[in-house]
Amino acid sequence: MKKYRLGKLNPDVLEKPVEVQPFDYVRREPLKRLNFILGFIKKNNPDSIEKFVSNLTEKYKTMVKEDLVSKREIDLNEVFEDYKLLKKYTELSKLSLNYFLQLNQIPGSTDWKKEKIKVPNRNHLLSFLHPRYYNLLTLIETIGREEAIKLYKQYITHYYIEAKKTRENNYPDIKTLFEKRIEPKEVPSDWVIVTGLINEGKYAYKNENCMWVDVLEDLPDPELKYYICCYGDYESAKFHNENFILTMEHTIAQGDPYCSRVIHDTRIDYDLRHPPKDFWDKFKP
Repeated sequence: MKKYRLGKLNPDVLEKPVEVQPFDYVRREPLKRLNFILGFIKKNNPDSIEKFVSNLTEKYKTMVKEDLVSKREIDLNEVFEDYKLLKKYTELSKLSLNYFLQLNQIPGSTDWKKEKIKVPNRNHLLSFLHPRYYNLLTLIETIGREEAIKLYKQYITHYYIEAKKTRENNYPDIKTLFEKRIEPKEVPSDWVIVTGLINEGKYAYKNENCMWVDVLEDLPDPELKYYICCYGDYESAKFHNENFILTMEHTIAQGDPYCSRVIHDTRIDYDLRHPPKDFWDKFKP
């Protein structure tokens, strides 16, 4: 099996400027997820929804330094359009929006609904990873760790199932996906990955770095980092093709030196056994 190393380690990746359209991004990432998890808790653990909202609201109050939403006279009806539960729990939703604006340090002179701006990658990553972490942490504080993690895993899976409904299979088979991944890039990715095609039904890849975990280094719980950074990858692997299944054992989020992953095409080989650690330790070009 021929192996390839893709990407190039960038020690300054967290300070690298990235372009975002703030209004579009906050609606389709942190606010959309907040609305979804509120609905999921309300449906699957209705007795805890009000306490969860109260606890998360109090948590945001300790982190938000300034009411930028009011200061900039932002129309919340426009921001929360189509998000029923964000409109119901306005205080929490407004705090979440304030936290997003605070983390991204969006200048007051920016037309945040229309303009694209450049922000440090660190700020951008925190603006969607911190809310995920605090959603799960608050759920644990509300209903207990074991029940909260079980519910959160179900929420993540259903979130991606819903997202997949608007997508078509992007790749007809594993080989096509693999060949796309190893195409030369004009600018190397900041994600360093070693990859190889095991056979026509199995494609292996090993992440040697993770900027998501790096930016969360000050947060204490590695298990929570795993669920917010990695767990969604299982269901989102089906975005490539509904017949694909991801297996993953070692993760940087949980303290391993790499992430080990295999995408399996179940039409060809339904043996989902993940290669052992020795395989991954030697998995180099």
